[in-house]
Amino acid sequence: MSYVGEPFLHDLFVSYSHGDDGSGGAYLKPWSAVFTRELERELRADRRFRTCLSVFRDQDHRPAQSIDPMAPLSTQLQAQIAASALLVVLMSPDYLASQWCAEERAWWLAGQAALGLPYDERIAVVRIWPTEDPWPSALTDARGHPLVGFAFYPADAVPPRPLGWTDPPDALGTEFRKALLDMVGRLYPKLEAMKARADELRRQREEAARLSRDSGQLLYLHGRSDHATAWEQTALALTDKGFAVVPGEPDRVDSDPVRLQEVRERRVETLSACDALLLLGTEDGRALDADLVVVGKHDRQSARARSHRLLPCGLLDTAGAAIATSVRRATARIVQADWIDGTGQEWPAAVQHWLGEKGVRAGEGG
Repeated sequence: MSYVGEPFLHDLFVSYSHGDDGSGGAYLKPWSAVFTRELERELRADRRFRTCLSVFRDQDHRPAQSIDPMAPLSTQLQAQIAASALLVVLMSPDYLASQWCAEERAWWLAGQAALGLPYDERIAVVRIWPTEDPWPSALTDARGHPLVGFAFYPADAVPPRPLGWTDPPDALGTEFRKALLDMVGRLYPKLEAMKARADELRRQREEAARLSRDSGQLLYLHGRSDHATAWEQTALALTDKGFAVVPGEPDRVDSDPVRLQEVRERRVETLSACDALLLLGTEDGRALDADLVVVGKHDRQSARARSHRLLPCGLLDTAGAAIATSVRRATARIVQADWIDGTGQEWPAAVQHWLGEKGVRAGEGG
């Protein structure tokens, strides 16, 4: 498992050309392998990443991160590369000329698109050799200029070679170490940001699954104590359909500001643990107007900020034309309260259908 977590199997994928000469010689492979090893070692120096960091390499022989020798190479590589949170490119003329590297890059980009995630600021370009040919669009900025990346060759070297090229593999020089630490310092925040985004994606999937269930969702049914009979009938119909309903009684109507604030604080606390909010719409249109704003907008926003849940809001209209004015419907749309017809015998099924639609949209990131 990667540090970032699902849906990513790996935190980084390092893509580079071996620098083949056509006869089996791989001029860039030894240095690139050492670079990848040292990059992972420096990243693991931080305890947060020490035991769970996953750096994918197509020639890694560790069982947890290796290629299955009996599986089709391109198919398995495609899946592993696509499931990497960050792409690290070792840029060289050989990389630009490599069809294999182009395919790796395409696989990674396709994986991000499938997840619905932008790839901006998740590609780290390591300049290991000067290049003259144009860079692929994914490795350029909005103006078409190559990404700045990280310089790993001396600008004034003749001939140019990567930092540490002449050093023993286990005794890379100071300049290499400085450049590597600078890169690692930039990668840490990216990994943290992707972990937070991955956590949010997982939360959205879990919430979508809850909302899409046939029953069992926890609903906050808001009604006023002076409409207790209508509230109780509605609550019993919902529980008969398989929903859990809170609170156990309608909210108290109180004119005292202190007690009213206490009621709202308890409401927000309970709302924070719910899957959805239903506002009970009776013939008291003025009460509904206030509930749309106070409960459907402000208290719901407070609960969402506390729980980070979608917490969809539905206005259950049990009175029909008496309250379903065009202005009130427009106001409901503005505060993002969906209008649900509760005047028919099968209205609990309409609530179930509404939750299912909300689950589908949550699963799509909408």
